[in-house]
Amino acid sequence: MNAIRMIHRSIVPVGAAAIGLLLLASVGPSRAEQDGPPVYAIRAGRLLDVRRGVLVPQAVVVVRGDRIAAVGEASGVRIPAGAEVVDLGDATLVPGLIDTHVHLTLGGAADSNARATLLAGFTTVQDLGALGYANLALRDAVNRGDIVGPRIVSAGLWLGVSGGTCDFGGIGVRGPDAFARRVREDVARGADVIKLCVTGWVDDAFANPHRYEISDSELVATIRDAHAAGKRVIVHAISEAGVRVAVARGVDAVAHANFADSATVASMRERLVWVIPTLHSFSRDTASAHARALFAHMTEEFRRGVPVAFGTDAGVIRHGSNAREFGHLIRLGMTSLEAIRAATLNAAELLGMADRLGAVEAGKVADLVAVSGNPLDDITVLERVVFVMRDGRIVRRDGALGR
Repeated sequence: MNAIRMIHRSIVPVGAAAIGLLLLASVGPSRAEQDGPPVYAIRAGRLLDVRRGVLVPQAVVVVRGDRIAAVGEASGVRIPAGAEVVDLGDATLVPGLIDTHVHLTLGGAADSNARATLLAGFTTVQDLGALGYANLALRDAVNRGDIVGPRIVSAGLWLGVSGGTCDFGGIGVRGPDAFARRVREDVARGADVIKLCVTGWVDDAFANPHRYEISDSELVATIRDAHAAGKRVIVHAISEAGVRVAVARGVDAVAHANFADSATVASMRERLVWVIPTLHSFSRDTASAHARALFAHMTEEFRRGVPVAFGTDAGVIRHGSNAREFGHLIRLGMTSLEAIRAATLNAAELLGMADRLGAVEAGKVADLVAVSGNPLDDITVLERVVFVMRDGRIVRRDGALGR
């Protein structure tokens, strides 16, 4: 679990040549450009309708500008004159995937991490902590087009108690007033969400289920000021007591697998407090008693219907390998469809973006991913992406997909 203490890397802009190669296929047809925004007609052997849980055969998605204009079986969708037809053959289209727990400034150069994440099919991520507000700078660089990467929803600094789990480089604070001031500073600097550290890691949470690091007054002050500013609060909380108090005080999501008791899980289900499991980041330590207990407990949480949003803690794991999390979700009891919904519909709802992301539907943002094979039959095909579109721009189109 010490991997999260990896050295912070500075943001390095992507070279012009790399950007040119990556976006070579994003140029729309000249006729479409003359008449308005680029128009694409994307054909695929099937499309996963994540809301209905069905596969649409011989699917066509019409994209105009950054929005989906029409979607359905080929026989029922009119392809506009001048549209560029992108034939993906027998591939399966799914919505752009969403990872709600990454650290793009950890584990290498931030620009490379962002590009690897996008090319892996994750068109939206939530960055939950960095030093020196580097994650906010990265978000803004991507928004300007200086760096190629996913859409980023970003916290600022980790917020935790001095001497605690998230006191990286001495950024921890003490006392409710100091916690409230940090929230206000994060908001002033442009943070989209507040990341709060409540407990230690799995070994401590297993050995000391009633322990958590911060005081109740510090927790209350953080949530109060964040919600007053219209910001969600996501907590690092693993111990039974830590999750209980965080949920009771009104947090919006709990990062990492955890030891929540049955009453807390029931409250999370009732109030739609999300858990972001990050199972793959724990998978290298499967032999210890605390790791075995954690995975067994999460299996029971899934069975009891705790709301799940997909997250990986990428930066602790390799950026671009995010889709390996799906296999862990299934091994702990989810169906393939439930796991995919965690990274689409559920994740979009957690981020407050369900009106525009999370499904391939007319009117939504044109974030599309294609994989070779059927992810309902074999979830690992989500690790083998062959096409990525973000905001109506093609950023990956493998040569094997001829046109």
